[in-house]
Amino acid sequence: MGSDLIGLCPPTTQCCVRPTRSGLRLITQEEITIMLVAEKTIIVAGVDTHRDTHHVAVTDLTGRVIADQAFPVSTAGYRALLDWVSSHGLIDRIGVELTGSYGAGLTRYLTAAGVAVVEVTTTDKATRARRGKDDVTDAIAAATKVVAGMATAIPKDTTGLVESIRMLKLVRNSAIHGRTKALNQLKDLRITMPAELRETTDGLTLNQLAKHAAGFRPDRTRLADPTQAAKMAMKRLGTRVQELAAEIKDLDKDLKMLVQQAAPGLLTHRGIGIQTAAQFLVTIGANIDRLDNDAAFARMCGAAPIPMSSGKTHRMRLHRGGDRQANSALHTVVIGRLKNHPPTLAYRDRKLAQGKSKRDIIRALKRYVAREVFYTLKADLKAT
Repeated sequence: MGSDLIGLCPPTTQCCVRPTRSGLRLITQEEITIMLVAEKTIIVAGVDTHRDTHHVAVTDLTGRVIADQAFPVSTAGYRALLDWVSSHGLIDRIGVELTGSYGAGLTRYLTAAGVAVVEVTTTDKATRARRGKDDVTDAIAAATKVVAGMATAIPKDTTGLVESIRMLKLVRNSAIHGRTKALNQLKDLRITMPAELRETTDGLTLNQLAKHAAGFRPDRTRLADPTQAAKMAMKRLGTRVQELAAEIKDLDKDLKMLVQQAAPGLLTHRGIGIQTAAQFLVTIGANIDRLDNDAAFARMCGAAPIPMSSGKTHRMRLHRGGDRQANSALHTVVIGRLKNHPPTLAYRDRKLAQGKSKRDIIRALKRYVAREVFYTLKADLKAT
């Protein structure tokens, strides 16, 4: 709680005296600090985050509201927020909503200042419908959740290599979606465009069609003609596909360099490539110690088994929550191993002989891969 002593030390180093049986003695600086700390109220703060302002509420450890105030979203605003909160007492923890979006900047600032930050989930719809909603209410609710022990999650560290991977992967995903959408539009246009133009594209794959369409030379003076308009539309889409493909290729090079630096051990495992490793890194975060064990990571990936038994039926299924992109990455790894990984194939055959379904086998394998990924990444991230 070193950061919690912000503002407690006196501005001067002047010492005081204390009477003893043998006379008077000087009180040390450490004793002065201890006495000041003892007189300070231990407080908790909750922050309702927004794009332009953050609203803060301060409570004591019994949940009694002390004060609330709004601050601008800026470095100066973060500094003023921390100074204002610390002026009310000794900071125990600060609960911040949306630490991965609106609250990301504040979370980085508070963490760098040594303040204990916990992630607070936003108020659920049922509670909002019953109690209403405004910034003050949400900030007080955030602080109350911290006091009650309902908010204990440690936010992801967004100051290092893993955050760089996250941002590049985000751009790559959007480029892939854009390319897929453009290819689908090319496919649809090929069906509906004039026959004399459609016949020139027969037998071409979608990627070949994009390259062919990028070479069209429409007559801009005759765009009222559907044939020329079709050429223009196809040319635009084909050019877009080629540009996005080049962008994806460049991003793949950048991600490969960063992922090899962050998780060299994970990449040695069968079925785990650059993109799946990048997704696991993004899901788990740079501060992997915030997760207690592999079971917590499996729950985060939606790969934790939960019972689905009823009557004479006894079975398990995977938790449907968690990061669905991480769940998809686990599924990709498992399906790849089911093709040519001898230990995985042997496990599948053994479970099939026991009467298990293929879906049950995939669920179990996803849980196994989650365990494998967690401990490998734990070693990789500690080494970086």
